[in-house]
Amino acid sequence: MLIIAEELTKIYRRGQEKIVALRGASLQISAGAFVFLVGPSGCGKSTLLHLLGGMDRPSSGQLSVNGFALEKASEDQLTRFRRENIGFVFQFYNLLASLDALENVTLPLLARGEQPRRARLVAAELLEQMGLASRMRHKPEELSGGEQQRVAIARAIIGRPALIMADEPTGDLDIANTEAVMLLMHNLNKSMGVTFVVATHNEALIGKDDRVFELHSGELRQR
Repeated sequence: MLIIAEELTKIYRRGQEKIVALRGASLQISAGAFVFLVGPSGCGKSTLLHLLGGMDRPSSGQLSVNGFALEKASEDQLTRFRRENIGFVFQFYNLLASLDALENVTLPLLARGEQPRRARLVAAELLEQMGLASRMRHKPEELSGGEQQRVAIARAIIGRPALIMADEPTGDLDIANTEAVMLLMHNLNKSMGVTFVVATHNEALIGKDDRVFELHSGELRQR
């Protein structure tokens, strides 16, 4: 199993108030799966994604991703874990406005110590495969929403991570771009074998072969 989570709980404190965002969530996800986390806004989807991706720590419970125990890791170990194992895709793309598409996509390789020339070559090849050969020297403001999300997916996948975490990746897209982005992610899942965990409130995105976990008020169950 790529992901093994047992009784994960996440509690936030706001002054004297205690907010339970996740209540004893357990799940197992195999390598190469395409998984959806569904549920209404505020149900705990983003909280669970952040825990699985090593962006936050559980208040209690055990969590292993790609053989690495996240709940026991130091901050430095978590940073290295994310860099080597996880790609992130967000609703609003999170591209750096001052960089063009090619430069945005090279960033994960540069963070790993790759030579800039080699990083640019790999990034350019990937953007060409995604149909963005003529757009790679454009900055985010010059790209459509669908193009920006394809750039963001390229940035997430370029380091060949074990796991892609996508938080409402089509939430800011129209129907045509939503379909194109979902097809792209499914194709990458099949061709590269990378595991996808996608949080969404849009159940129309779910395919017949996808695994689905539902969250309601911080409680998780498999559908």
